[in-house]
Amino acid sequence: MLDDERHVVAGRPAAACLQQGRGLSPGQVLVHHDLLSCGPLPSLDSLEHWRHVRETYLRSLDVEEPGFLYADTDRDVFANREDLRSASAITVWLGTGLAEQLMFIWVVALLRRLDIDVGRCRLVQFEFDRGHEVIALGALNPSRFKAHPRPVRLEETAIDEATTAWTAVTAPEPDGLLRFLADRKHSLPFLPRALAALLHHYPDLATGLNAWEYQLLRSVRDEGPKAARAVGSTMAHDMEFPEWMADHYLFQRLHRFADNALPKPLLMLSGDTRRLRATEVRVTEHGEAILAGKGNAVDWNGIDEWVGGVHLDSRNGRVWFRTGETLVPSPA
Repeated sequence: MLDDERHVVAGRPAAACLQQGRGLSPGQVLVHHDLLSCGPLPSLDSLEHWRHVRETYLRSLDVEEPGFLYADTDRDVFANREDLRSASAITVWLGTGLAEQLMFIWVVALLRRLDIDVGRCRLVQFEFDRGHEVIALGALNPSRFKAHPRPVRLEETAIDEATTAWTAVTAPEPDGLLRFLADRKHSLPFLPRALAALLHHYPDLATGLNAWEYQLLRSVRDEGPKAARAVGSTMAHDMEFPEWMADHYLFQRLHRFADNALPKPLLMLSGDTRRLRATEVRVTEHGEAILAGKGNAVDWNGIDEWVGGVHLDSRNGRVWFRTGETLVPSPA
């Protein structure tokens, strides 16, 4: 194992286990700290624009500690991207879920933007561990990294597919993503399945909530009033698509739905609402109506949201709803 190899993995827990399991030095591991499944995803044409957009979003997402900077995080891959130039090999470690598959196509796009040969990349793709799908590598212990799947060098077809996927995900309209998902010829079998989970980030045609928001609303009703319990129950819920969600995203959603500036708030917060464990939350009559199938959150409160490169903006008539496994534009 050469010192000039670099290993890219999502999150501190997975990075620590990878380092221990593979006997790597800290300098060999680059950590991806971003949550690319949520918020705006601009292209990488301007790295400074990318940094500004993503850091601004991530600061808004974390109610408890709203000070995120790539440069302040340990061995962040974006902050240390120049390390990739001198690497003899770049190994990307992946689970099957949306966040890590997005990380993979982002890494390919970043390498191309930096004029680094993507052919140096190898992929270690986990699928199952002891009968369970490995959606995110943070669930593995060091021994599982030691007994990892065989690294696979990226072929040109896989690089092209990852590039096409990144272009589709960051486009301002969802048509490219739908075309990518409809294509039956894929060399990266876990990528289209994972990217299909992005459709569940669009508001549902009936409720006006995305899949995570709807489950969070149900969890508040069933597990509240402790916000931490509702958020934990949502995170543990077995969704029909391969994705796990971060607690700070869900906590921010509680705040969004309890905003008194909304015409019809779905939730009501109390306690020390800056801290998840000190917050209590209850469903309002409007939230109960949504759960009973008697209302639509977008119709009531509008939407100002990003899914990849698509800005959902009801004020400008730019809204797409999920119905089944596709998207439809909002009726005029």
